[in-house]
Amino acid sequence: MNLLSKYVEFLGIRTENEIENAVSNFLPNGSNIKYLDCGCDNGIKTINRARTIRTSKIWGIESINARAKVARKNNLSVYISNLNRKFPIKSNLLDCITATEVVEHLSDVDNFLSECKRVLKKGGSVIISTENLAGWQNIFSLVLGNQPYTGPYLSKVFSAVARPSGKFYKHPLPMDPHLNVMTLKALIRLLKLYGFNNIESVGVGFMPFPYPFSSGLSWLDKYHSTYIVVKAIK
Repeated sequence: MNLLSKYVEFLGIRTENEIENAVSNFLPNGSNIKYLDCGCDNGIKTINRARTIRTSKIWGIESINARAKVARKNNLSVYISNLNRKFPIKSNLLDCITATEVVEHLSDVDNFLSECKRVLKKGGSVIISTENLAGWQNIFSLVLGNQPYTGPYLSKVFSAVARPSGKFYKHPLPMDPHLNVMTLKALIRLLKLYGFNNIESVGVGFMPFPYPFSSGLSWLDKYHSTYIVVKAIK
């Protein structure tokens, strides 16, 4: 791994922690909160978020069977289901939904948002984090004539994206590549069109700058941050 790749990996690990902090700041609080994590993976982040909320009423949805089994071993109740389809959950049941680094992998974002609205109670919140299509790393990639750094990707087999650290970003699990990469303004508009209100948002990361410079820059210009985190109320 060359020096640039190591630096990109360093930024990625640090940014992941910042995303989790941003998500935690948007979480509700209360022992009666019913919480669902979409794309819960091994369940560790889900359980930690539930501790922040102070609730034991938690569920996860995971499409990869092997990861769902790990989450169950970590004592998380998990539905094995595809988020491009109807959620296996009753309507008007939940107080909070999180989906971190999930929506970019979906082939049907319309289904996802409509299902989130269906299963949330009135006043419930959905918290989404995803890579920002308008991030400066993508703008510079396009200026150079390349595919945007964060996708959308063209193939499940080969990389058509010029990136300094392909090994770091190559996901080891059998999941869809980035199909829907969006800007903050587009995501907010889509949430409004689906009837969500009181939308709050923050930017996280600001390539190629490290923390804490990236934190200040993403606060000043969240529309060009590396990642975006959004909270919306039904």
